[in-house]
Amino acid sequence: MTKLTVQRESLGTSTQHSSVSYVNGNDEQVLVSADYALPTSTVFGAHLIEGLLFSIGHTHSFASPLADGASIDIVIAFGPNIQPRVAIEGLCVGNAMGYLYEGATTTGGTALTDVNLNRNSLISSNAAAVLNPTVTATGTLLGSYVLIGGVKKKASGGDISTASLVLKPLTNYLLRLTNVSGAAQAAEMTITWYE
Repeated sequence: MTKLTVQRESLGTSTQHSSVSYVNGNDEQVLVSADYALPTSTVFGAHLIEGLLFSIGHTHSFASPLADGASIDIVIAFGPNIQPRVAIEGLCVGNAMGYLYEGATTTGGTALTDVNLNRNSLISSNAAAVLNPTVTATGTLLGSYVLIGGVKKKASGGDISTASLVLKPLTNYLLRLTNVSGAAQAAEMTITWYE
């Protein structure tokens, strides 16, 4: 397994043949070969490295479970010209329903602080989010999701995550997870996005 490296000066040289290469963590230009494949990353992974991946969420622990029939409501909105790509994850130890609404009308709630998932980055998100506001209108239902986790004492847990979704700027999105298991259950909802 021989690693071929290239001197940086060769980048500006006109050639008839070219080889794919990349710069590794040691700042060496490495030619792509069977032993040294071209490194790739997911879109979320690339934005994580750039410091543009953020997350918020809320958890009801086993010690403080979500009551039967109760919901976790998170409302999130983004500033002008921001079209975030969002992934939503929900989990409940018992049966639950997840809902995504666009254009919700709400007041109050507890402010949630987003976390930049690249802990070396100082970049801030353009999002504003609140937990459990008063909802006067849910808005347009974009999707409902069944989380199968069982009922009462026979619950075993279920979760759901959505594909990446592009949201509109200056629009309230209500994300709701409702426990329908017949008993109080641990539950959580997490929203991860890049801008």
